[in-house]
Amino acid sequence: MTASEWASLNHEYHSTYQGKEFNSDDPRWIARLQSQANILSDAARIGLLNKDGRWLDYACGDGKLSELLRNEGLTLLKYDRYMARQEGYLKDSDTIPGIFDFLITTSVFEHFTLREQFDSVEELVSADGVLGLHTLVSESIPADASWFYLLPVHCAFHTNRSMSLLFQQWGYVASLYNVDSRLWLWFKRPPSDIQQRIEKANRRLNTSLYIFKNGFVDYWK
Repeated sequence: MTASEWASLNHEYHSTYQGKEFNSDDPRWIARLQSQANILSDAARIGLLNKDGRWLDYACGDGKLSELLRNEGLTLLKYDRYMARQEGYLKDSDTIPGIFDFLITTSVFEHFTLREQFDSVEELVSADGVLGLHTLVSESIPADASWFYLLPVHCAFHTNRSMSLLFQQWGYVASLYNVDSRLWLWFKRPPSDIQQRIEKANRRLNTSLYIFKNGFVDYWK
């Protein structure tokens, strides 16, 4: 496919459910976004994220995650290069490398076809910023044509090894993972402060809400 044909296929597919409250291909879509909003709100509360910094949802679609965080008193800016932009979305000229203290991208990495597309997202994160990431990480691909990630709009499959390589090459040193939201947070700042905050949060909740690792959390093995 040409680049324009690929872009059109993605646009047509995502337009079928964005702006609605249900996606038959991904029934947990809204519940997962709510869980992600809860985790990000808590991460800001315990100092893992700078609540007063510039936050960006890259490839935000219809902006549901921003709406959910607004209810928590947090501002998540919206940008989408691929879908029709709505009022309040950032322009291309607003996405300057290194200016975002926190950037999240959900269900996007499985659509990229070139390494430079991954790099163009990460380069927007500041020198000590945090990257939030939701995508499939799996060591095997099931032989099941009905599997969600084998839809025609998905073309990039990531293993723990490929994620670890991106993690290292981009200069991150520590990460956490939350299972319910399927969300990673990658950190560039020293791990000791992050680990202490996570351990305190887990003791507070008496659960392993946050799974921490020096390096990439290779949870899905």
